[in-house]
Amino acid sequence: MSAARKALAAAARELEVPRGRYPDPTDPGRVTTQPKPLDLAVTALALRGALELLATDLVEQARTVDGVTWEQVGEQFGTSMQSAHARFRRRS
Repeated sequence: MSAARKALAAAARELEVPRGRYPDPTDPGRVTTQPKPLDLAVTALALRGALELLATDLVEQARTVDGVTWEQVGEQFGTSMQSAHARFRRRS
């Protein structure tokens, strides 16, 4: 979870998510500037959608370039071949 929080914080900086001043959780006497929690939550869900699209592109690339089968995709994601195909197939 720590890596995900760090990645989200980095994305928020890159996307210039608005920031507010909040007490530092490790030192209550200190104030830090950090993204507003609600704005960060919206950013997290927007990134989730973008990452799903990226995962679909990468699965397609693996299938095209490396010859990966739908069965192998399902195995990697801990699901059936049919579920993997339904989730990652290219939609027109």
